Amino acid sequence: MASIRAYGWGDSYMTKCLKHLDTAQKPYYLLSCIQQWLTLVLGLMVAAFTTLLTVLAVVLHGKVDAGFFGLALVNMEGFCHSLASLVSFWTKLETSLGAVSRVKTFSEDTPSECAEAEVVVPRTGWPSRGELVFENWSASYTE
Repeated sequence: MASIRAYGWGDSYMTKCLKHLDTAQKPYYLLSCIQQWLTLVLGLMVAAFTTLLTVLAVVLHGKVDAGFFGLALVNMEGFCHSLASLVSFWTKLETSLGAVSRVKTFSEDTPSECAEAEVVVPRTGWPSRGELVFENWSASYTE
């Protein structure tokens, strides 16, 4: 941070970080939008069923007890909540399973950084002495 401030790179780094943040948040935002859309559609379906149940209660006014229709309406509200929770939990489960699958694929398909051909074993007794020797060496400074 001190180097970024000293060289005056703060604005460019802030722009770059915000761009990366936007890129990282796109999938989460899309998932949230899809969940909200599904919740809206499920709510509309339950509203249609509730309207149908209300029309049925009006048509069968004297033939069926009103308590049964009241109980059915209360259960319909609980059904809407349960359905929305089920969709939310299902999408979270799918997201988690996708993450596990990506980690598994990465660990299986990515080649190891420690290839057997790259392992260098020093000879026995190396180093024999702890010294550096500079021969025919010079250094200078020019202005």
